[in-house]
Amino acid sequence: MSEFITTKQAAEILNIHPTTLRRWEKTSKLRAHRNELNGYRQYRKADIDAVLRGLETKTQNNFTLKQAVQVHKINSVTNPNSVHGIYPYRGKISSVDAASIIKQLKPGKLLDPFCGSGTILYEANLAGIDAVGIDNNPLAVWIAKGKISSLSGSRDTFLKEVDVLINRAQVRKFRQYKSPLLSKAFHNDTLQEVLSVTQHFSEMSDYVRACFLGAVALTARGCNQYKWTSSSVGKDIQPKQYINFYEKFKNKVHKHIYNDKTSKNSCYIHLHDSRNLTKKLKGQSIDYVFTSPPYFDALDYTAYYGRILYDLLGKNHLEIKKALIQSVSEYKEDMKRVFHELLRVTKKNSLIIFVVGDKKFGGQIINGGDYFSQLLHYRPNIVIERSYTGSSSQIFDKINKTHRREQIVVWDRSTWK
Repeated sequence: MSEFITTKQAAEILNIHPTTLRRWEKTSKLRAHRNELNGYRQYRKADIDAVLRGLETKTQNNFTLKQAVQVHKINSVTNPNSVHGIYPYRGKISSVDAASIIKQLKPGKLLDPFCGSGTILYEANLAGIDAVGIDNNPLAVWIAKGKISSLSGSRDTFLKEVDVLINRAQVRKFRQYKSPLLSKAFHNDTLQEVLSVTQHFSEMSDYVRACFLGAVALTARGCNQYKWTSSSVGKDIQPKQYINFYEKFKNKVHKHIYNDKTSKNSCYIHLHDSRNLTKKLKGQSIDYVFTSPPYFDALDYTAYYGRILYDLLGKNHLEIKKALIQSVSEYKEDMKRVFHELLRVTKKNSLIIFVVGDKKFGGQIINGGDYFSQLLHYRPNIVIERSYTGSSSQIFDKINKTHRREQIVVWDRSTWK
């Protein structure tokens, strides 16, 4: 039996991408040998075993790197029977995936600098970890606060609040609101109900507010005969179907509260720019960074149902979009600024975990793990790669004839010199 194995075999054993092996060669962490017959790289089994043992060495965080980022194949990335179904937020990380990683962490303070709809923050609180979330998108912050609020309130209390709001809305109906976008989204009678409740948006508790946003999205889809898909939201489907918004709103509130799920841990969520983290957080105060960052030129986080909601609430979605990190030309420098800030707010033994993915751009596939590995002076300790499973990404891969993958990129600051 040969003492050598191929690049593919070595990468599978170490649970890393083949390009990570080549980076390790350059830093003398691992030596490659050439096959005398074909010249291909190959590795000694003994060397791979030594590296594997090194990955399992305990760090200052008192857990092993391999354990901290251990991930498994997940057949479904969604859990419809959870608070995460409160709103169809685009691009959110799988709650199942987030929970599987978070449960391996010791108690401490976790930061998600791109918290989106709060999936990571919620799962962190459930696991007994204090959390801080940052996002510059108001819609994301409203939803994230709603999820966290569900851990400290009761269904009966929230339902009573909704009853009061609906009674007020029925007494004080809103005047006709002329908006081409809203007219295309709702049946006229339904729109009047939506507008009547919207008057009380600022009075809503965090959880009820998030449910309101989700109910508006669900109702708009219903008014368009439930024919909207992720790629056709906003399409004018005729004839419009009347949907009782009051019922949808109340059902939302009832559905996503789980009184058996509570948390005494803290969670602070800020509408803020992660390029200036030190204006909100103290230096060396964070034990973990766990996030799924926005991709450049990939998703418009102010579009989709968000475009309807911002119009409904009288907010300029274009101004909000300008404040987000998404521009192709500025993305790399913006992300470098974020990493600079992360190094200032994290402890010297902290763990930084980024869940990224391949991006098709200019007709080519950009490996997310490689891209983010180059944004920080320190190379990742490990990059785990896997195929997308149970998500819409598989559908788009089939359409575009691509095979994109997801990467979990991990930096362990306790190993830096």
